[in-house]
Amino acid sequence: MKNFLLYSATLFLFSFSTNLFAQTQLEMNETAMNNFKKADDKLNQVYKNLVKKLDEKEKSLLITAQKNWIKFRDSKCDFEKQQYDGGSIQPLIYYTCLTESTEDRIKDLKRNLADRNR
Repeated sequence: MKNFLLYSATLFLFSFSTNLFAQTQLEMNETAMNNFKKADDKLNQVYKNLVKKLDEKEKSLLITAQKNWIKFRDSKCDFEKQQYDGGSIQPLIYYTCLTESTEDRIKDLKRNLADRNR
């Protein structure tokens, strides 16, 4: 019975996410890239929800702010990855930076959206 439970738990964890088992640098890099894609999709969803709440002037200001934020995020992450130029860890550093920055931006936009829903 114990073996069955252990086997079931292991199988569940494996099927739940292979991200938990990323061992090679390539696997870690791919996981980081996938995490960024998920965060970017979420950012776009929250951004669209916020845009729906804005008048034309506010939309224009948000569009400008978002374009500037993207430039800042990309520049910041380019800077962070430069230290590892030529190294196999560089994509992991870059995509982790993009993900963390994007998640912070999602929080900012969600706060703004919540303020407008009051």
